[in-house]
Amino acid sequence: MTKDVLIAIRGTQHTDGEEPQVIELTTDGTLTAEDGVVTVSYRESEMTGLDGVITTFRVEPDRVILQRDGDLNSTMTFIEGEKTESLYDMGFGAMLLGVSSRRVRSDMTEKGGSLFVDYAVEIEHVPVGTNTYEITVWEP
Repeated sequence: MTKDVLIAIRGTQHTDGEEPQVIELTTDGTLTAEDGVVTVSYRESEMTGLDGVITTFRVEPDRVILQRDGDLNSTMTFIEGEKTESLYDMGFGAMLLGVSSRRVRSDMTEKGGSLFVDYAVEIEHVPVGTNTYEITVWEP
């Protein structure tokens, strides 16, 4: 079952020694729910700096997968208390991206809900900061 939804996203990036960068937007997207897995997708915009990219959050019972496809390709897996690594492909080159998930919470259902992810980021094994996503999804 796939349906149209509204998605409110607040992303906060904390880099050592700098003021946090916050991006907030509300956009149209789709929600698919099947066998206990909820998938939320939306098209990025110029505002996020990722125009031409489709972002998908796949919310599973034990993890959340963030996938970006288009001009930039990446897959990040968030499992609370664990570190995962993946390639972050920017088209002209790729780098190793590590995420250590500090907190992952979701009450997503086929009707929408919320998702919160708090994680530390490493690029090529060098810590660069922490990020959070706060996402709310609802039917228009």
